[in-house]
Amino acid sequence: MVSLLGWQLCQYYLIITMLANYVDKYKDLKTRINDLEKLYNREIRLIVVSKTQNPERIITLNNLGQTDFGENYVDEASEKINSMRNSNITWHFIGKIQSNKIKIICKLFDWVHTVSSEKHVKKIDEVSKSINKVMNVCIQINIDNEQTKGGITLEEYDKFSSILCGLQNIKLRGLMTIPRSDIPSEESFARMYDLYKKNDYLDTLSMGMSSDFVTAIENGANMLRIGQEIFGKRT
Repeated sequence: MVSLLGWQLCQYYLIITMLANYVDKYKDLKTRINDLEKLYNREIRLIVVSKTQNPERIITLNNLGQTDFGENYVDEASEKINSMRNSNITWHFIGKIQSNKIKIICKLFDWVHTVSSEKHVKKIDEVSKSINKVMNVCIQINIDNEQTKGGITLEEYDKFSSILCGLQNIKLRGLMTIPRSDIPSEESFARMYDLYKKNDYLDTLSMGMSSDFVTAIENGANMLRIGQEIFGKRT
């Protein structure tokens, strides 16, 4: 009995330590972002990337004031979102869009960050109209022209954005990008900022993740998508 009790206490303290760990990391991150906001005199919106995290962790951070959460996988997100219907959370879809998932995406999410297909955006508009909703979207830019990543090129932006601006149930909010990870990201972020500033109807520049968010902020980002910095590497 003593051995069992000891094991149970160890498990209890391990859970408490893990809980405090990600909460402390979140608080530290928010402090760093707040300092950068003051430095650059710009509001910076944090999306906590909560893929593979359980609802309890999301609720814990929500209770600390975090309202923006990002999910990559529709099926996983559906379970979480449906279990937290009464929360004040704004849900961001940041994964690859699949045509057969668009109805669910439109029902569950408030933002879609990975728009790069005329077919998909017209379907999002159609479904959003049917449920009396206006969907906030960011156009994904493949800033380094990588074959393994989605997104349009800088040269395709004007034509593609004009399609979105003509849709009644789509609100084009901004741009999103993920630069190459094997080279410094300053130049890529700078080119994104140039495009953003040229189109003054945009209000969101979504770039910067755990490994490069400071550089992204230095280059004009006002929305970050961060998970690993808070929760650690996924195992």
